[in-house]
Amino acid sequence: DEEIWFSDGSVILLAHGRAFKVYQGLLANSSDVFQGLFSIPQSSAMETYEGCPIVRLTDHPEELRHLLRVLTNGKRYYRADEPLDFATVAALVRLSHKYQVDDVRDAYLARMKSCFCTDVKTWDVVSRNHGSGVMKYCDEDAIAAVNIAHLTGEESMLPSALFTYCLLNTRFLLDASPRLDGTEECLSAEETIKCIDARSLLLQNMIGIAVELSDHVLAASVQRIPHFTDGCRTVLLSLRDQVLYLPPRSLLRGALSSRENTIRSLQIDGQLCKSCADSFCNAEEGYLRKFWARLPQVLGTSAPVDWPR
Repeated sequence: DEEIWFSDGSVILLAHGRAFKVYQGLLANSSDVFQGLFSIPQSSAMETYEGCPIVRLTDHPEELRHLLRVLTNGKRYYRADEPLDFATVAALVRLSHKYQVDDVRDAYLARMKSCFCTDVKTWDVVSRNHGSGVMKYCDEDAIAAVNIAHLTGEESMLPSALFTYCLLNTRFLLDASPRLDGTEECLSAEETIKCIDARSLLLQNMIGIAVELSDHVLAASVQRIPHFTDGCRTVLLSLRDQVLYLPPRSLLRGALSSRENTIRSLQIDGQLCKSCADSFCNAEEGYLRKFWARLPQVLGTSAPVDWPR
């Protein structure tokens, strides 16, 4: 390997034809699994190169390189505030879990959980930006995120990862996604069926919120605001109708998204009074929090211990 090849290294890791020359003691101190691999008694038939034993691994070299970068260059090789792509974070989580490098696994799981989170307001921001300050992702990464949640026992990631999976087109739901190591990344048939069924419930929720929200704000505004205008009524009904006529994919994507920015823009433009804008935003927040609490149930999964109730 052009990057991970230390001339004074003491062991060579060979992964799918790519050789990494590293320090045996350093890896053994970081990982009980590596320590076990290196403690196997050497025989005269053991492969060597430049006097160093060769240990064959089944990992994909691109993923292994990510872990070796962190272990050989210091565990702060990737800056804490550096937004990494999902594939890098996933590789580090998978391999640090496999080789029991717990501090690395926990650090990069935290990055993943910054996106696949338990708070609805955080989720609203993350899903709009397809990432947080420390990790970027695309919708297709949800498949790997679900599997990593199962692998590591981080069940708190499941609802938001499964919801993101629901946003994919049906063909993508049914087809496996190839990984670098040649294996296929897919969900179980049971989880896939649950997510397909959940999409209709999510759409119903979005339509229900749009209608109930507009009716609630209209009724409350008429009672509380002496000078409630036809302009506010027209805008509120228009907001409801916009949702009703959205294409299903767009409607689904907005099922857990706040429209506060839109409402405040209408308020600034003078199309909606402050009382109606405040009433809409407060009511919408309540609706979204209630549905977020029900999201695990809608997706057919158990509610994580730290999921909002």
